[in-house]
Amino acid sequence: MNTIDMPGEWEQVADRIKQDAKTRVVTCIVIGKIDSGKSTFCKYLTNTWTASGIRVGYVDSDLGQSTIGPPTTVGLKLFKTPPHQHDYSNLFDLHFVGNTSPEGFLLQTLHAVKKMVDKSRQQGSQITLVDTTGFIDGPVARVFKLHKIEMLRPQWIVALQAEDEMEHLLKGYEKMGWRVLRLTCSKEVVTRSQAERQRYRNERYKAYFKSAKVIDCSINKVVLPSCILGTGQKINPLELPKEICIHGTQYLYLEKCGSELLIIIDRLDESIPYYKLKGGLNVTSISSLERLELKDLIVGLNDRDRNTMGLGTIIDLDPLADKLTLFTPVQDIQKVTTVYLGNTKVEQGERECGRIRAVRYL
Repeated sequence: MNTIDMPGEWEQVADRIKQDAKTRVVTCIVIGKIDSGKSTFCKYLTNTWTASGIRVGYVDSDLGQSTIGPPTTVGLKLFKTPPHQHDYSNLFDLHFVGNTSPEGFLLQTLHAVKKMVDKSRQQGSQITLVDTTGFIDGPVARVFKLHKIEMLRPQWIVALQAEDEMEHLLKGYEKMGWRVLRLTCSKEVVTRSQAERQRYRNERYKAYFKSAKVIDCSINKVVLPSCILGTGQKINPLELPKEICIHGTQYLYLEKCGSELLIIIDRLDESIPYYKLKGGLNVTSISSLERLELKDLIVGLNDRDRNTMGLGTIIDLDPLADKLTLFTPVQDIQKVTTVYLGNTKVEQGERECGRIRAVRYL
């Protein structure tokens, strides 16, 4: 940390929050745009506070450029003493979100952050420090950040600004009674290109999946909250009425639950009579999964206590054989009760190879 240009006001803010933590448990949220130096500032705070004997819980919710935990997750690390650089790699806990940005996963992100902040407090952290994404522009970001703050009820909101790019957020927080501290960004902040950010994520994936193996999991023993798979009545395609028969598909799985029909097929085909299926099977919505598109999709594996045991990528999903094949470092696969689908594909656990909408509604 001695090699980083740190504005003098950083030290003042660190001391102010440290004094507050001597009389109560404190939560501090750090916000700023992309490449504003949030992670550098959070590391500075962690070093400073732990050097004073304060127990710090570092919650990293920067889903795409995470310091703690792999991309697509919110990670937690507990610090009692000033950490070395490699200490950030050994996380205490994580919770799966499924994307490298909150966009499209707003509820999942809020839930993951709240879970990790609660865990930090339960573990006796005197200060819980929350590092955030650079998702600050536009109405969706404004509402998202506001709900995060209302949910966590932080004692301190620290904003890193180059100029006044976050005033559309900060002035509103102040009117609502939240305590806001404005800081200038370090002069040595480096702007990273999209390619550099992509390379960093790939390095993080590769490190996480280095001990991964191919493992089979019984679909009937798990829940996939993204769809109704395993919750309804299986339908034999050969028993469908002639007017709604589906022809020419190599793989077809049908399941009905209430007013929803699930179709799992190799590839979606415009020749499939979806409107006839709705009428013939008395359903109002059809959700579909394309097996071939699911290959390499990242998933979160949760246990019975709703904790994320780890991540995996899909090799194959075959409900006809009651088999979900995963590439994952999670060893106790029998303890997995819930499989959450993300939207990011990671080939061989080493590099991102696209994004998809896993479940489509027709």
